[in-house]
Amino acid sequence: MRSLSHLWVVILPALCVALTSGARAPAQTGVQWSPEPSSLCGRDNALALVRQQLDASKALNDDARRVAVMLRAADLLWPYRQDEAREVFSAAFDAAKRDFKEKGDAPRREGLGLLVDVPDQRYVVIRAVARRDQAWAKRLTEEVLKADAQEAETSKATSAAAREEADLRTAAKLLEAAYALLPADPQGAAAFAANSLKFPAGMPLTMFMYRLAEVDQKTADRFYRQALAAYGERPAREFLYLSAYPFGLNETGDMPWSGGYLVPPAFAPDPALKRLFVQTLLRRANQALQVPPDEGDNYNGFPGTGHILQVLTRLEPLVRRDLPDLAGASEQARNNLLSSLSQPERDAFQRSLPAQTPPAPQTFDERVEAAEREASKRDYLLSEAILDAGPAENAERVAAAADKIGDAQARAQLLDWFYFGRAQAAVKSGQLEEATRLASKVEEMDQRAYLYSEIAKASLPKLETQNQARVLLDEIVATAAKRPDSVVAARALFAAAYMYSKFDTNRALAVMAEAVKSVNSVEAADFSQQDIFRKIEGKNFGYYASFRTPGFDPENAFREMAKVDFDGALSLAGTLADKALRARTTLALAEFCLQRAAEQEKQERQKAKGKGQK
Repeated sequence: MRSLSHLWVVILPALCVALTSGARAPAQTGVQWSPEPSSLCGRDNALALVRQQLDASKALNDDARRVAVMLRAADLLWPYRQDEAREVFSAAFDAAKRDFKEKGDAPRREGLGLLVDVPDQRYVVIRAVARRDQAWAKRLTEEVLKADAQEAETSKATSAAAREEADLRTAAKLLEAAYALLPADPQGAAAFAANSLKFPAGMPLTMFMYRLAEVDQKTADRFYRQALAAYGERPAREFLYLSAYPFGLNETGDMPWSGGYLVPPAFAPDPALKRLFVQTLLRRANQALQVPPDEGDNYNGFPGTGHILQVLTRLEPLVRRDLPDLAGASEQARNNLLSSLSQPERDAFQRSLPAQTPPAPQTFDERVEAAEREASKRDYLLSEAILDAGPAENAERVAAAADKIGDAQARAQLLDWFYFGRAQAAVKSGQLEEATRLASKVEEMDQRAYLYSEIAKASLPKLETQNQARVLLDEIVATAAKRPDSVVAARALFAAAYMYSKFDTNRALAVMAEAVKSVNSVEAADFSQQDIFRKIEGKNFGYYASFRTPGFDPENAFREMAKVDFDGALSLAGTLADKALRARTTLALAEFCLQRAAEQEKQERQKAKGKGQK
């Protein structure tokens, strides 16, 4: 069974795969301008800074890093020097094509079962261009698709399975590019996403439709009709991905790539789409009885007819409730498909059904005792019991059960995960002292720094707890000092500087200087990923999660610092040894100045308008 979640994939062959998206730090709102603006922070100087970084990017040997600089620069130039920005976007696309030719886009494996996507820089450029010029982005997309089709045609060694995997990645990349147009242009996003319908359907398709529905459900519903027309006759392993959206279901069911969906809170299923899908499903069920499904539909140890039967069974109560005139035909199709299965397949199908009478819930102690009796699955079952323990269970008592886990690495990862979750819950409920105590037990520096910064953020609005925020941030700095030559330590220091900038400018600058010093001691430091990954990896099982840390990368930290001391931030950015990182942080400062200039112009126009009306 394989599971897909946003930017990364988990593949494990045995017991269990658990996949979650962790809590995301809220975006900063509003812009707090420095009370004494720097004379260096004007529009002309900002545009000059942008051009300087473009010139510097020519010395970068890595095309992916060069593309990142060029795209930021082009986007900043667009409102002021559009012709120049177009040239930069074009050059970035050329660099992206070279990068793809050299590296490809096959996911890389990290750890036991985590596959991390390798960005296709061509689509990174297309996403950036799409925000500015959709027609141009469409032409670039057509160029990429044509080039890939020609490459697939000439590559005789590529297997059918490898081609399908590549096509699935292409569909996902096209849908991800369409995200770039949301929420500003939902119809444009749907039009762009239509390019993906030429490729195999997967979990990202329904993820996109729900994301689109959150902004504009009417447009999403129309897009669903397009998708159903495209995949209605495709193999069941593609077609059945379309079963969730019409009914607002939050998970895929038993599919080649499976997992959960985020259904918008206000999502209202369209009865017409329910009927359209069920009618198509019934037709496919009758076809499956006449012509065996595609060989590729035999996945997860079950035949294609069985998977159609699974979806019919899953939807049966919803059909009886919402489409009673189709209930009889649905029941008949279900019975016919069941009869077509061999006895072992029927037995497997029956075992896959939810129990009519749910088993009595077990206490935490009972689950631990049961786990200890299962030698081959003990570590997995203990991990599951610990992670499922409710807030009423004493934290120390639950954590003590981890001592029974034989794998030392899995035990340490589990304890970090457990204490991380408990600390997050304590922050949300305002129990900041308890959150601090729990966070101190998290050994992984990235995770502990994130928790401390969240506790500090919650402490700042209250005078009586501001000193606690300072203590926590000082603890982050002290901990990072023990590992000065790592990206993890640098991230922790940037997080502390980011938070210090809210209330102590001098301390923020000092910590930022330490962060820069830490970065300069690491060769080829990579801060491109704003998500921090958590994992528990044991024998034949794995849990993976990510959470967004917007203050943990240099660009955001420097941008925040610019609000209170632009000159100091600019000076520090110039001391970064890594050319690409220096360029990106300087562009972040230029962006701040351009935003500030635009805001000042807006205020002046409003004042002039007000005077004119008097």
